[in-house]
Amino acid sequence: MALPRINESIKYTTKVPSLNKQVSFRPFLMKEEKILLIAMESQDEKIILNSIVDTLEACIDDNIKIRSLPVFDIEYLFLQVRAKSVGETSDIRIKCKSCEELNDVSVNVENIKITVPRKKTTIQISSDIYLEMKFPSIDQVINSDFFNQEKSMTERNLESIQVCIDAVAVGEDRIVFADESQEEIDNFIDSLTSEQYNKVREYVDSIPQLKHKIDFDCTSCETKNSITLQGTSDFF
Repeated sequence: MALPRINESIKYTTKVPSLNKQVSFRPFLMKEEKILLIAMESQDEKIILNSIVDTLEACIDDNIKIRSLPVFDIEYLFLQVRAKSVGETSDIRIKCKSCEELNDVSVNVENIKITVPRKKTTIQISSDIYLEMKFPSIDQVINSDFFNQEKSMTERNLESIQVCIDAVAVGEDRIVFADESQEEIDNFIDSLTSEQYNKVREYVDSIPQLKHKIDFDCTSCETKNSITLQGTSDFF
């Protein structure tokens, strides 16, 4: 007689922020937790993100393309799955800003929300040229040079702008950005004025992020601390 498989029928629901769509999921099991722990130990952001995406693909039942979702959806969904897998609170260690004593702080991850602005995704950069913007997918982020520490911050900022442009509308024509060569894309971005560049940068900077502000008193010097956690790695 084969050993039974347990805990695979437990189901919960949550909402995908960018789609405003309800999905059902199961908690992650030991087979997924082992992969996540190994990924976290690597401290390699690409490996960590890939393991998180793989876990969500295993745990979420609905017909949804996980790798096409933006980063903030992935972070939020993982937070919900984690809460039902290992508990609603995450205990993290944070240095005091005054004495640098490490403090154990408990965060209720179920209280963390993401607001997705319903804003225009078109930017006018000249009388007849418009940029159609989008939230980059987790797959684009993983396969980009965002995490390449050998590249300058300026180069990585340009990379972030590139993956946020969906298409360029020139009069009646619509040019899909991803269909163009890298040389054409570089030449187009290089041709922007500072004012045009800043309009695009403003959109990129407004992309929702997983953030949560916490306040605590240092257990050593009693200094009041306030810190904003940001991104998946800050919560675990």
